[in-house]
Amino acid sequence: MKSFLSERFKKLSPPLLASAALMFTQLIQKGLQLITAPIYTRLLTPDEYGQVSLFFSWYEIMVIFTGLCLSKGVFNNGMMEFKSERDKYTFSMYSLTFLSTCVVGSVVILFSRFIYNFMKLPMNLICYMFVLLLFEAALSLWTVRQRFEYKWKLTTFITLSLAVLAPTVGILSVILLPKYHVYGRIIGERTVFLLVYLFFVIYHARRAKFKISTQFWKFALKFNLPLIPHYLSLHILNHMDRIMIASIIDESAAGIYSVAYSGAAVIKMFWQSINASLIPWTYEKCEKKDYKRLNDVTIVLVFTYAMICIIFMFLAPEIMQILAPKSYHEGIYIIPSVVAGVYFSALYYIFANVVYYYKMPKYVMIGSVVSAIVNIILNAIFIPIFGYIAAGYTTMASYMLQVFVDYIAMVKILKFNIYNMKIIGSVSATVVLVGIALSFVFEYTIVRYLLLVIFIGFTAIYVIKNKEIFQQLLRRKKK
Repeated sequence: MKSFLSERFKKLSPPLLASAALMFTQLIQKGLQLITAPIYTRLLTPDEYGQVSLFFSWYEIMVIFTGLCLSKGVFNNGMMEFKSERDKYTFSMYSLTFLSTCVVGSVVILFSRFIYNFMKLPMNLICYMFVLLLFEAALSLWTVRQRFEYKWKLTTFITLSLAVLAPTVGILSVILLPKYHVYGRIIGERTVFLLVYLFFVIYHARRAKFKISTQFWKFALKFNLPLIPHYLSLHILNHMDRIMIASIIDESAAGIYSVAYSGAAVIKMFWQSINASLIPWTYEKCEKKDYKRLNDVTIVLVFTYAMICIIFMFLAPEIMQILAPKSYHEGIYIIPSVVAGVYFSALYYIFANVVYYYKMPKYVMIGSVVSAIVNIILNAIFIPIFGYIAAGYTTMASYMLQVFVDYIAMVKILKFNIYNMKIIGSVSATVVLVGIALSFVFEYTIVRYLLLVIFIGFTAIYVIKNKEIFQQLLRRKKK
C-alpha cells in the first residue's frame, strides 16, 4: 500500500504537488494554532490577550502600507514578465518594501504622540513592529517565488519549522517573563521569524548581486497601487473590529472577542481548501460557457460550507471551553454572528471569482472598500451602545453588503445571473437565523443538542432527496 501511494505521489504533476503541499502546510499550521491558542489563553489574562491581538491586528494593516502587497499578483506577473532577471526583480521588490517601510516608519516617529494614542500600543512595541516590517517581505517574496516555480519541499519545511518553533519560544518566553507576558508573547515568538527574515534579506541581495532596478519599481507600482484599497479594505474587515473594541471599550473586551473570532476563523480553512479548487473550476467553466454545471457544483459547495458553519455555531460553548478558561467564556455569544460573517466572507468569492475571470477587479475593489467603510461606521455606532458583541453583527452585515455588491457586479458584467439565488438566499438566511436563535439557547445544553440532532436529520433528508445534484461533485463531465 505504501509503495502504491508513493508511486501515485511521484506521478503527480509539479503544480498539483505544490498545491497539495500548500494545503497540507495550511492544515498543519491551523492545527498548531488550535493547540497553542488554549495554552496562551491560560497564560495570559483577557487584557493581555487583547493587547497581543491589537498588536497583530495593527501589524496586518500596516503591512499593506509598508509591503504594498508586492508579494501578491504583481509578483507572479513579474516572474513571467522578467524571466531572465528573476533574482534582480525579487531583490528590487524587497528593496521597494524596505524603502516604503522607512517612509511609513518616519511618519509614525514624527507623529509618535498621536500614533501612540491612536494605536493604543506602547511605543516600544510599535517600534518593534516596524523592525519586523523592514524585513518581513524577504521571506514572503521567497515563498511566493518558490511556489511559482513549484519548489515546494524547502518552503514546506521552513513554514512548518516556524509554525512549531515560534510558538514554542513564545510560550517559554511568557512563562519565563511573568511580569512581561505581552512582550514575551510578541517579541519571543516574532524574533524567531525576524532571524529568518534577515537570512533571506542576505540571500536575495547576494543572488541579485545587490543590483536594484527602478524600472521594476515602476512596473510593480503601476500594477499594484490601484489594488491597495482592495487589500486594505479586506484587512480592515478582518481586524478593525478588534481595534475599535479596544479603543471604545478596553483591551480585555478585545481579548475575549479575539479568542471567539480565532475559534470561528478556523472554519475559514475549509473554504480556503474549497476555493483553491473552485477558482480554476470557475475559470474553466466560464471559458466553456458551461454556466449550468458551474451553478450546480457551486450550490453544493455553498450548501456544504453553510452546514459546517451551522454545526460549528451549535458547538460554540464546547469550542470556547477548549480554547480558553472561564474568564473568556462570554465570547460564546459572539461566535454565531462571527461564524455567519465568516460564511459571507467566503460566499462573496463565488461572485468575485467570475468577476476576476473577466478581468474586472475594480468591481471587487468597490465592494471591499464600501463594506470596510460601512463596517467602521456601524462599529462606531453600535459598539458604544451594545458592547463588543455588536461587532460580530456589524462585521456580518458588512460582509453581506460585500456579497451583494459583488453579485451585482457579476450580473452587470455578464448581463445575466449564473447562480440559483433562491437556494443561495435560503441557505444564507438559514445561517443568519440559526445564529441569532442559538444565542438564546446556549444555556440549555439538552435543548441545544436536541436541536442539533434535528438539524442534522433535516440536512440528511435534504441531501438524500437531492442526491443526484450532490453526486455531480464526484462525477466528471463526459467530453
